[in-house]
Amino acid sequence: MSDDVVTVSLQLRWGDMDTNAHINNVAIARLFEESRVRASHRLLARDAEGNDGRDVLEGGLVVVRQEVEFLATMPYTEDGVVCTVWLSRVGRTSFDFAARLGSPDGTAYAQAETTLVRVDGTGRPTPLPGDVVATMTARIREPLPLRSRSGARA
Repeated sequence: MSDDVVTVSLQLRWGDMDTNAHINNVAIARLFEESRVRASHRLLARDAEGNDGRDVLEGGLVVVRQEVEFLATMPYTEDGVVCTVWLSRVGRTSFDFAARLGSPDGTAYAQAETTLVRVDGTGRPTPLPGDVVATMTARIREPLPLRSRSGARA
């Protein structure tokens, strides 16, 4: 994969299972969250050399939208799972992370698009730094083909 796509390895916990003996939907949302946090250090960096972009987080980032599409039942396994994360859109104050969660052998379990907004200390949207926007924009990859976007219904 390119430097614009980050792969995160995650360990499942026995307690992530529900009464149906598969990984619970809330646990899957947490796996996406952990993957975004880990991937953001590289994907939000100021430049290709990875110089710190933590000032993007000044005031904070707020999740304003998340769409999760479940593709297959995720069983508990001691082998863990992998999540690939990339930027799929960058705007003036917000950006989207795309992520796909699956097994190490390639079985896809779920995918998600998450929109985050940079906010100031009062919680109001605030523009991303121009150099960070330029670097992030160069890292954009295709958005996920979510069913709701294609108009398909189950």
